[in-house]
Amino acid sequence: MLKWGLRILGVFVLLNVLGAIGTYVVIDRSIVEMFGGRTPVIALEPSDETPERYVLANVRVLEPGSERFSEPMDVVVEAGLIAAMGPNMAQRAGAPVMDGEGRYLMPGLTDSHVHLWNSQNDLALYLAHGVTQIREMHGQPHHLDWRDQISAGELLGPDLYVVAAQIATYDFAEGLWQSWTSKRNVARTDEAADQMLRDLAAEGYDAVKASSYLSLSGYQAVSAASEAVGIPLVGHVPVAARLDDLWASNQSEVAHVEELIKGLDRDFGGYGVSNAGEYLDYVMERREEIAQHMIDNEIVLASTLALVSSFAQQKTDTEDALATAPVGLVNPGVAEGRAMGWLPDVNIYSVPQQYRSEGWRDRYQTYWTTYAEAQQLMFEAVLAAGVPMVAGTDANVPVMAPGYSMHQELEALVYAGMTPAQALESATATPARFMDWNTGRVLPGFRANLVLLNANPLEDIRNARAVEAVVMHGEVLMREELDAMLDAVEAANSAARNTPLDPAWTQAAAQ
Repeated sequence: MLKWGLRILGVFVLLNVLGAIGTYVVIDRSIVEMFGGRTPVIALEPSDETPERYVLANVRVLEPGSERFSEPMDVVVEAGLIAAMGPNMAQRAGAPVMDGEGRYLMPGLTDSHVHLWNSQNDLALYLAHGVTQIREMHGQPHHLDWRDQISAGELLGPDLYVVAAQIATYDFAEGLWQSWTSKRNVARTDEAADQMLRDLAAEGYDAVKASSYLSLSGYQAVSAASEAVGIPLVGHVPVAARLDDLWASNQSEVAHVEELIKGLDRDFGGYGVSNAGEYLDYVMERREEIAQHMIDNEIVLASTLALVSSFAQQKTDTEDALATAPVGLVNPGVAEGRAMGWLPDVNIYSVPQQYRSEGWRDRYQTYWTTYAEAQQLMFEAVLAAGVPMVAGTDANVPVMAPGYSMHQELEALVYAGMTPAQALESATATPARFMDWNTGRVLPGFRANLVLLNANPLEDIRNARAVEAVVMHGEVLMREELDAMLDAVEAANSAARNTPLDPAWTQAAAQ
């Protein structure tokens, strides 16, 4: 009897294990789909139609500093690099000529804060909008593969700088869930945080990211390890930390202007509707001090102004916020999923129904408008102090569509107080220096990652949208080709929308 009992118990355990494995497989597939994995991947292969050596003739070139465009000149491109430039070079270059008369040549744009998730088609969206470099801020092994394939000329897309997924601290159960579903790097102890950082550096990530949910001691451990290993530490200021902890750390970049606002909110003791004005006064009192600390500690600041400015509307009028967003460009798995959902029923910023008591709209409007005003006050201070800033959009977070959002951010930067030249620097030369890329300038020896515009963005930053051609590693992509890429992405998205999202993730998330 005992033997049969043990056999029955063994079968019962085996069935439960198999059931758990089956559930894991189903939900894991759903997670991949939710982050864009079910959308058909379009062809993104480099072409050999562009000559090895050619001339962009009669173009006005954005000069170093981005303050002015030159008089018309010729730019010789060879083997993916800018080989020479100057007047009247086309005749003696002995190479095919592309006439750019009346057009403006500038470095390709860099979006310093994006989330590709599993959406490889986003690579096409960036190129189609003149973005030739991106910094992935939730890096996974497949992003390292894409980075290397692009670098080797096997895959067409913007150059990638891959920051490992954020390092966070959770208890055991929450840690298992977050590492599985959100693919975060969960470290439960300071020793584990130290070792995790070293492992990520060895795996080839370009930088590591501090999470908002990293403990203070874990943050200090990661900071010390990043200095010892020699890998940049970027990202958030943990909720458990104060701004003084940031100044004492090895963190070389803060991923949002709003991180400074959150830090001041913690120092203030937390603002709400009743003391919003007092909080803004507090920001005014401390903003110059904060800006000087950023300068003294050589910390670069990413912007994401357009995203934060959208919070109030997304919170209170989600459908209106979506009405002006190019949702058709967004991978349906991302837009429809619960992790970073865009649509009204899953929008991550929309106020849940249970919190919509009488007067809720006014309360949320006041809170988030104050948040945006505080960001503006801080932005003015860091700009005046000369803090190095890189334009970032948090692309794929609602309502920031990949590629398209870069132009929203440039316009937000100018609206907030930058000159067009400063905005262009924040999207070209400044990120190139921070990420140690041979890009960001139109000069001999620099990589030929370029954008040819039909209008002058220094006269109106909106002219940066007028992309006639993109040069990626020397390959010329004309507007017709870029539009075909956009059409292909939208067709793939349409096909994915006709394939229902696996309900397993939605059911699991609801539990």
